[in-house]
Amino acid sequence: MIDDIKIRDIARKVATANLSSSTAVSDIKTRSFIDSEGHDALRITIIVSPDGASRIQGDATLNTLVEIQAKLRAAGEGRSPLVEFATEGEPDDGGDS
Repeated sequence: MIDDIKIRDIARKVATANLSSSTAVSDIKTRSFIDSEGHDALRITIIVSPDGASRIQGDATLNTLVEIQAKLRAAGEGRSPLVEFATEGEPDDGGDS
């Protein structure tokens, strides 16, 4: 298991590289949780600007999800990531900063 700082750094780099340059990634939140099968898992929320959210294309989203998973595994993270997107100002789900 790698630390939250490293997880956020990986997710931010991947999201910034894959999402349109006009989509501002303003924050990455992470938290541990137990998945539906009882396994340790990792929730990653990519926070984007309200005006940038509508510019995210399907392929960019999929590429971001796949690449985050691959880079986390390569870094030694064993938990399965659940990657979500939210816009600035949406209610906080309790993830870490």
